[in-house]
Amino acid sequence: MKRIFSIISISILLAFSAEAQTKKWAVGFEVGEPVAVSIRKYGDKNGLDVSIGTYTGLLKGKREYRKGEYASVGFMFNATYLWYLPLMNQRMTAYGGVGAQINSRRYFPEPKNKDVHENTISTGPSVTLGLEFFSAQKPSSFFIEGGGYLEALPKIFYFNPNLSIGVRHNF
Repeated sequence: MKRIFSIISISILLAFSAEAQTKKWAVGFEVGEPVAVSIRKYGDKNGLDVSIGTYTGLLKGKREYRKGEYASVGFMFNATYLWYLPLMNQRMTAYGGVGAQINSRRYFPEPKNKDVHENTISTGPSVTLGLEFFSAQKPSSFFIEGGGYLEALPKIFYFNPNLSIGVRHNF
């Protein structure tokens, strides 16, 4: 996994020239945790990112939740306020931010009986850190980001880590 990540990272860095293509808006797709479509509004040194997609618990080995377990796939909506730090002549940007996430997924109070379930809504704060690589040739950027979601309701302090890679079209 580390080897694949290193090869992808080096390939992305070598594919870009010195000028960044930062625009005011971007639409993108990310895979990992979560798998989502995102819309980003860029500011001078900050931005707003809204993601809609799946919440899978991909990075958690156990699906234990409250007194039962949750289903492996659910719906996720996340809004994050971001701060930017340009790097490498603005070819790359580091960013971080805080936000809120809302999830909907099935909860099985009795894991052995899959016929008994509830549709559960959960919410809590999220944190995001990432690197975005801009292309000079095309209005696209590639990114890798990680962070986490800390559920506040209904199960307080339930943590789920996030890690994803993706591509954005800047316009």
